[in-house]
Amino acid sequence: MSREQMLTWYGLVVGVVAWMWLFTLPATPVAPILVILFAAMAFAVDLLAFRTPPADVHSLAPLVLITASLTLGPVNAAWLAAIEGVVSGVVILLLTNRPRTSFSLFGRPLLRSGLRTLGILASAWPVGALSNQPLTDQNLTPLFLSTLFGFPLVTQTGRMLRELLQGGRSGLATWWRSAWPAILGAEIAPLPLAWLGAAIARQLELIHLTLAGLALVASAAILRRSSLNLQRQRRSVRELARLNEVSRAIIRSELDVEALCELIYREASRIVDTSSFHLGLFHGNHYTLMVRIQDRVRLPRLTVDLSENSGLIGWIRETGRAILVEDFVREMDRLPARPRYQSERPPRSGIYVPLIAGETVIGSISVQSYEPGAFDANDLRLISLIADQAAVAIARARAFHEARQRANQLQAIREVSQQITAILNLDQLLPSVVRLIRERFGYHPVHIFTLSPDDERIYFRASTADGADLERIRALSLRIGQGLVGEAAQRGEPVLVSDVINDRRAIRDTWQTRSELAVPLRVGSTVIGVLDVQSDEPDDFDEDDLFVIRTLADQIAIAIESANAYTAQQEEAWTLNALLQIAENVGRATTLPDLLATVVRLPPLLLGCPRCYIALWDRERNDFVLRAAYGLSRQARATLIDEPARSPFLLRLRERTIESEQINIETLWQAQDNADQWPALIPAAHSGALIGLPIKVRTTLPGVLVLDYNDPFIALSSRQQSLCIGAAAQIASALESLLLAAEAAEAARLEQELRVAREIQRTLLPTRLPVAPGWQIDAAWQSARLVGGDFYDFWPLSSGDGQYHELGFVIADVSDKGIPAAMFMTMARSLVRAAALDGSAPARAMERANRWLYRDSESGMFVTLFYARLNLETGHLCFTCAGHNPPLVYRAATGHIEELHTPGIALGVIAEATLAEASTTLAPGDVLVCYTDGVTETVNEALVPFDLSGLRAVIKTYHTAPAGAIVQAILAAITRHSHGQPPFDDITLIVIKRE
Repeated sequence: MSREQMLTWYGLVVGVVAWMWLFTLPATPVAPILVILFAAMAFAVDLLAFRTPPADVHSLAPLVLITASLTLGPVNAAWLAAIEGVVSGVVILLLTNRPRTSFSLFGRPLLRSGLRTLGILASAWPVGALSNQPLTDQNLTPLFLSTLFGFPLVTQTGRMLRELLQGGRSGLATWWRSAWPAILGAEIAPLPLAWLGAAIARQLELIHLTLAGLALVASAAILRRSSLNLQRQRRSVRELARLNEVSRAIIRSELDVEALCELIYREASRIVDTSSFHLGLFHGNHYTLMVRIQDRVRLPRLTVDLSENSGLIGWIRETGRAILVEDFVREMDRLPARPRYQSERPPRSGIYVPLIAGETVIGSISVQSYEPGAFDANDLRLISLIADQAAVAIARARAFHEARQRANQLQAIREVSQQITAILNLDQLLPSVVRLIRERFGYHPVHIFTLSPDDERIYFRASTADGADLERIRALSLRIGQGLVGEAAQRGEPVLVSDVINDRRAIRDTWQTRSELAVPLRVGSTVIGVLDVQSDEPDDFDEDDLFVIRTLADQIAIAIESANAYTAQQEEAWTLNALLQIAENVGRATTLPDLLATVVRLPPLLLGCPRCYIALWDRERNDFVLRAAYGLSRQARATLIDEPARSPFLLRLRERTIESEQINIETLWQAQDNADQWPALIPAAHSGALIGLPIKVRTTLPGVLVLDYNDPFIALSSRQQSLCIGAAAQIASALESLLLAAEAAEAARLEQELRVAREIQRTLLPTRLPVAPGWQIDAAWQSARLVGGDFYDFWPLSSGDGQYHELGFVIADVSDKGIPAAMFMTMARSLVRAAALDGSAPARAMERANRWLYRDSESGMFVTLFYARLNLETGHLCFTCAGHNPPLVYRAATGHIEELHTPGIALGVIAEATLAEASTTLAPGDVLVCYTDGVTETVNEALVPFDLSGLRAVIKTYHTAPAGAIVQAILAAITRHSHGQPPFDDITLIVIKRE
């Protein structure tokens, strides 16, 4: 049974008992005018009753009823109390807007009637019992004294039982603390005046009683007014104190929105019942409930969309006005907007107050109740005052948070920008960009696409995705205007989609993308790419994300432009330098074999093709004959060199070149699918694509230079095409000159080589090999001619304490042969030694030597080398490889042979070469073998090279022998392989073995 039902039953029981007792007692005849006068006085003072918190009502009705008991008799006074109690209870309920409940309609009037009736009868009963007289003939003095004490005892006891049923012990204690002063002062203290009233009624005229009644009513009115004024003053004081506390709490609070919302909830709870309380903030079209209390239970934060059917909250946001709803049922049709919620138990009353900062409504406070009339205008006023102060604090906290967030974002953007602007290699820049964006800002996945000025395609460049997602993105084919990325590229403006499921432009795929932001990378008015970020949550990107991504996109565009400009400048310089080197290298060739060998080795170095061939036109055979090749296997060399090509591809190129005045590049894509264009070569070389460069001399075509790539869809850039055309022209000029002056040049070259050879040989190589405890060091050098381009050298290095604990050594191969190579070798040796003697790290020392070579050399030659520093105590080997054959290390512990690789290009090609550096440790028994390509490219009569496999076999066989024996074993194996054939290239060896 609920408390409401228990109170109702309590009132009914008390009323029925009182009325039943009253019906058992006989009434005495009295003057009707007196009954009417006393009834009017009782009703008037009840109407003028005043309320004390929490909810009790006090009046002078007990004084009137006791006076009536002394004047009319207890039974008549009881009838008067019973009837007036019911009537006044109902009338007062109808005159006020209190909730109509079963207790207020039935229980409370019957309880008031019953308690007053019982108070009169119960206080008069002891007097009648003691005097053995009927209640209608009581002695006046005993009756007055009995009623003076009995009536308050009965009525206040009934009140206490009511409060105990309604609020329990705590409710009773609260009621007593607040009500006893009013009970004592307004109801009990005036009771002795009943003796005076009875005397006036019994002994004076009716007019005197009427005047006394009017005075009593006036006193009740004055008492009511004084009580109301006192309540207002106390309430004002409490309100000011509370508002002052709220203001101080808000001022002392941190600039944190969540903490402020909790503070507002706590302070509002001190003013009104916040068992159902909502505090929400607006974010665009969304409304987020920061504090959400329902039936005193805290619920999780909720965000709703106000774009459609915004309800009362939307009306408050639009008008900035507060609203008090006393009863939704009665006022629903008069409300400016209907509530948006749908619930089986909707609220009956509520307060809705906007949070206004300046001219902007930033949120709202909602306090609701299931009872009608639970709030009044004063509650609305207090909540509004709190809301005004809270709105300013929340706006300030928001501004502080936004400023701090924006500062953090700008700081992160600045740091990212500093890192990406330092990268000038585009292939390194873009992966670094997406990685930094994910690390610093948490976006994932992040993609970067670039646009090609030559077509409408959009090219994928980098992503934070991996695995299958990365492969899917790489396989994606996009064009401008296609998908969200294509839309951003076409419009040149950001494209933000909150939910891609509802956007037709989005390309649906396996990635669970729900929201996406694509921002164009712009340089001026030109779009060069698109930065795309995605999320698997809808509505995951807002204006802050747009600001961050847009700012990053601007920085990325600048970085890309800088990288492109740097690359273009480097490529242009590289192209010019490469053409110069090609011209100088091919121009120095004095024999046809030298020229052809030089020609086929230059494109792999400069253009990156793994294989290169040159075919000359043979008039006798009326076909092209392959004269030189680089990158072919031994078997392919044996079957293709000096054999007719029988290639429709070459014949077609010859016809087009002879007919045209320009040099045209011919490309054969997907060579494996078009093997009939060169049946002998394409299957044997596993060619992907062939690029033919005609070597045109005037109106004839003496030869064709063919570049062989693994990529079947290789496309040369404009820079590479210019380099190819220039190289073809240089080769044609050199070939023509060589054919015209072959005999004279041969005699002059031989004479010059003999004259200079002796001087070079004396200064080129170390006179003595280093001797170090625990180490065996040996070397060998054999020139293919009287002089060569290979060299090696050793020098001790100080560790800083004056002791020489490290040994520096180098092995190198100049790009040319003969006397020019020997001269260039002399200079290269000196510069390399000078660059390394200060003890610099290998990569740094060789980069310095490269700058000197590039600056001091006008020959256009370059040199490949391997330079290392060996710690003679620990065996630690730090090295760099500048385009040279990787040395071999035999590991005694495992029996395996390793290659020492580092990326890097030959020295002297460009001014600023970047070399890598690596290190390893030589353990006891390990053998390091450094060599030049003359070792592995020595061929026999069948043109089968000695190759790397032959060198590995010798090392494995003789790894237990001393270093000198290993050197001799390698040379002997090369001699046996060549069967007395003259060496094709210089042979140089360094063998270092740790004992």
